Amino acid sequence: MTIRGGVVYRVLAKSKINLGDEHMDKTISLITLDYEIRIIGLSFAKSGLPGTVESLSKMWDMYGERYRNKVKHATAPLIDYGVNCALTTSKHEYIAGCSVTEIGELDANWAPFIVPPGMYIKHSRCKMDDLFKYENDVKVWAETNGYKINEDFMIEVYPSGAFEGKDVEVYALTPVVS
Repeated sequence: MTIRGGVVYRVLAKSKINLGDEHMDKTISLITLDYEIRIIGLSFAKSGLPGTVESLSKMWDMYGERYRNKVKHATAPLIDYGVNCALTTSKHEYIAGCSVTEIGELDANWAPFIVPPGMYIKHSRCKMDDLFKYENDVKVWAETNGYKINEDFMIEVYPSGAFEGKDVEVYALTPVVS
């Protein structure tokens, strides 16, 4: 069992991929989450912000300035999450928030998301800026290794210190269809 930044998982398989650019090799692992992760955060759909990448940055800034370290029932250590959900529908949603021990009453602009236990492809990144740059690598890795991706959601994991520029592993979790 591995505990990385407060997230508990088991590694089932691991591969290094060379991207042939200035970035270091990336690691793609097949992992199992044994427990659900409860997340609450600011809802992009409820924010009123225009649907642009710049708006996501504004939303993260708003979350960081107003709410980070003030969320009731936040887990310790604090782990921030970006949740891309409803990817295959017209009701696409993005949540910028953190993990909590329980989901209580939510402010009007907040939304909950529960990451279910199961198999995930864990895609490690060197920099936070690499958010979606290597999404295709995950799809290729899954196909090559005989796994089917659940395209309903994707989770970005920002362990404590990620937004302060500390040297922590930032990664994404893509669910695998069982």
